[in-house]
Amino acid sequence: MVLNGVCMMRAIRSALAIVLLSVSAFGADNSPGEDAIGSLLVKPKAWTMYLEFTDAAMPSDRAQKMIWAYFQRDQKVMGRRIGLAFGGCDFELSLRSDGFSFRWCPPLDASGPLLVYDPSDPQYPFKSHGPQKIWLKANE
Repeated sequence: MVLNGVCMMRAIRSALAIVLLSVSAFGADNSPGEDAIGSLLVKPKAWTMYLEFTDAAMPSDRAQKMIWAYFQRDQKVMGRRIGLAFGGCDFELSLRSDGFSFRWCPPLDASGPLLVYDPSDPQYPFKSHGPQKIWLKANE
């Protein structure tokens, strides 16, 4: 009886692993790719970043707003915060097939926020998830 239970648990775990691998492979196939993400970011002249600690799906009027520019330099996509009176710097984005990550300027830690591309949201196509949410909106 115990042996049948162990075999059943192994079978369930194997099936679950196959499903999870299939779902992650499906998601990767639907990602636009690093080149497309880079092109999307450098196309607008600037982006407004909304930063807020919230559970809401959209930024509120209380969200902190920052203006960012993304541009190409030496075949890399770079970012720069615009409108700072002092202390601005350029940084390289880490492009992914489904979005990008960056380090705050000046670098506060080795890893920064990850923003994921959402093609179904024309208003905020890049956003992060978690307690500290970030939304990017293109400035046309």
